[in-house]
Amino acid sequence: MTRTPDVRGGCTLSDIAAAGHSGRFAVVVVRADAYIHEIVPILLAEFLLQQRESIMSAWESEVRRIPAAQALPRLALRDGLPRLLEIVASLMQRSSPGGVEDGLGDIPDRHAIERLGEGFDLRQVVTEYRLLRACVLRLWTSRENATHRPEAELVFHEAMDEAVAASVSRYSLARERTLQALDRISTAALGSADAAELLPALLQVLRETVAVVDLAAVLLLEEGVLRVESVVGTGMAVGDVVRMGEGFTGTIAATRQPLLVRAARTDSRVSEPSLREADLSALFGVPLLLGEQLMGVVLMGSRATHELSEEDQFLFRAMAARTTALLLQAQAHAREREARAVAEASLERLRESEAGLRRWAQVFRRLGVGVAVVDATDERLREVNPAFARMHGYSPEELTGRRLEDTYAPEARGVLPRHVAAANSKPSHEYESLHMRKDGTRFPAFTHVTAFKDEAGRVEQRVATVVDITQRRAMEMDRQRLLGAIEAERARLASVLDQMPAGVFIADAPSGRLVMASRQVEVITGRPFHPSTSIQDYLEDHGASLHPDGRPYSMEELPLTRSLLHGEVVQGEEMLIPREDGQSIAVLLSSAPILDREGTIVAAVATMVDVSERRRAQEASLQAARFGERLIAIVSHDLRNPLNAIQLSATQLLHSEALPERERRLVTRIARSGDRMKRMISELLDFTRGRLGGGIPIQRTAGDLRAVVRLGLDELEAAWPERKLVFRVEPGRYEGEWDGDRLLQVVSNLGGNALQYSPADAPVSFKLYDDGDFVVLEVQNPGEPISPEMLPRLFDPFRRGAM
Repeated sequence: MTRTPDVRGGCTLSDIAAAGHSGRFAVVVVRADAYIHEIVPILLAEFLLQQRESIMSAWESEVRRIPAAQALPRLALRDGLPRLLEIVASLMQRSSPGGVEDGLGDIPDRHAIERLGEGFDLRQVVTEYRLLRACVLRLWTSRENATHRPEAELVFHEAMDEAVAASVSRYSLARERTLQALDRISTAALGSADAAELLPALLQVLRETVAVVDLAAVLLLEEGVLRVESVVGTGMAVGDVVRMGEGFTGTIAATRQPLLVRAARTDSRVSEPSLREADLSALFGVPLLLGEQLMGVVLMGSRATHELSEEDQFLFRAMAARTTALLLQAQAHAREREARAVAEASLERLRESEAGLRRWAQVFRRLGVGVAVVDATDERLREVNPAFARMHGYSPEELTGRRLEDTYAPEARGVLPRHVAAANSKPSHEYESLHMRKDGTRFPAFTHVTAFKDEAGRVEQRVATVVDITQRRAMEMDRQRLLGAIEAERARLASVLDQMPAGVFIADAPSGRLVMASRQVEVITGRPFHPSTSIQDYLEDHGASLHPDGRPYSMEELPLTRSLLHGEVVQGEEMLIPREDGQSIAVLLSSAPILDREGTIVAAVATMVDVSERRRAQEASLQAARFGERLIAIVSHDLRNPLNAIQLSATQLLHSEALPERERRLVTRIARSGDRMKRMISELLDFTRGRLGGGIPIQRTAGDLRAVVRLGLDELEAAWPERKLVFRVEPGRYEGEWDGDRLLQVVSNLGGNALQYSPADAPVSFKLYDDGDFVVLEVQNPGEPISPEMLPRLFDPFRRGAM
């Protein structure tokens, strides 16, 4: 059994401490001089709870020596360590070393992530815990009433060790994950030349690194608004605009602070329609800051979770910081490329300028036009090119420094001051003057002068270009002579055209400007001719021309237009043109193009002949012919009745037995003549019907065409017994509905013509064959072929080819 110390005799602190460990007394009274103290024992767990603020203050003064901690505010510096002391005290009071691992919760993990984000290295994180442990033990052991309990202190040390281990582990894992992500970002940035290529790659790395991310977007600040520059996932679109201070994104930009919402669907801070419609749960955004400069906002959202872990938030902030740096680098590269491009462009312009100066120097020396630079102060030639010197008979060196007036003829020097004053008062001045060569000869020159002034507006020098116009003067005289000759030829042409009975007019190509017309054109049209700028203007003044059927001519249909545009030669096209008195007359118009030596259309000529009288005569003749045809039709029709009476009477007489033989022969002759007259009248009626437009009547009946043709050949053989006829029928179908009488006429006419216009000993062949939808009859004789000119009019009435 342990002996209780004698408290009356002077016990030491070690005795008190030993007694405190045994727990067998509560109060110790110590006599020291005239004072009496009451000492209450305190355990480490109670000390942690009661003196937490003192511990944190002492720890803070120690930890501020770490460089990364110096700028942190007190709240950020302490982070979750006060809560950690509470948890450790609670574990110590249970006096059970087990469960320390789980008892600390996520405070060490979160503290490690915070310190990683604030720039602490791993040694500094461990130093924080070492200083915290040291401060606790130092402050506690310095107390007179500190009471030791080995089991509780063991829990304290195990808890501190576990906190260090958890922080180190989480720090290392988060740091490794962050480094991998940043490495992937850096790798992606290597192949991206600008922000447009860089941002999608960075967002894709973020989405692949943080598994819960469904939306990632970067908005850049442009002209006071945030514009979506790149997006991965659904919820925002490239080009969307958010104003500063508005909505979730605008709030982050305005406050320049990260923002996390856990219910984006319903949170009032998320007012962007696209984000609300994206059905997101957690939404986290970070400003892109370069010092105090806001570059934009980057945000990420998740539909799967309402919480984003501290590690994910830290990773996102780290990636945002790296994105800011890479954006700055990309912008710097872009500015560098722009500056390099500007520099290269400037260098290229300088080279071009130098090359231009060299070219202008060459031009100045080689130019065929004289160039002189005159000093405006003393009117002396400062510089002249070889052409100017040659035209005056000098070398450039001889003229340099001489007065300008020395190059002028004496009789022309009086007007020189007036031209100098005019050149000084306006941008440029041109004039002609008389120059003098070194040998005293004169030549006319055309001068163009430009004055160059300084910033004050004073004329410093003048540059003159001088052209020897001796040849031009001669050419001008030749041109005037040529114009005179052309006018004379034009007058002679007009005289010739006026003597022609047809109207003639000429138009230029391609404008169609009417430049000349003969007097007969005015006679035909009944109005005076005036040159016009185009055919269209002429038609508007004189009225539109018409086709014979009354249709108006379009501009493209006019013969003169066709000749001007297409080179067409038009011969005798009839048209109606309006006269001044309102009547229309018929004319025959012909036109043809006029070509130059290269075959280009330069003009067109047209002739106009009045055929009004001829047309009226033709109308009268046509009416007379029609009247004759109608008369023939009437007469032919009326002759049929008496002819029928004659035929009936002759037929009755032939059937009479009392008629003598001699009279019978006479009656038979009358009957045959009547039949012949009937056929002639039928053919005459058919012709008349065809001419009058009624057509020849057709009576179809069923039959075999071969029999019809054979019957016609029999009639031809009877009429031409001495001739040989050959009939050949090809296999086919020949039954149908035919007008046998009309077909007999066809066979008779064709066969008769073939027999009549062929040698007497030549056979005439007939060939009948089936051609599908048609049956063809060919009649061929060995006579003279029908000429091609005759074929179009072969079946016209009363027309016969040459024998």
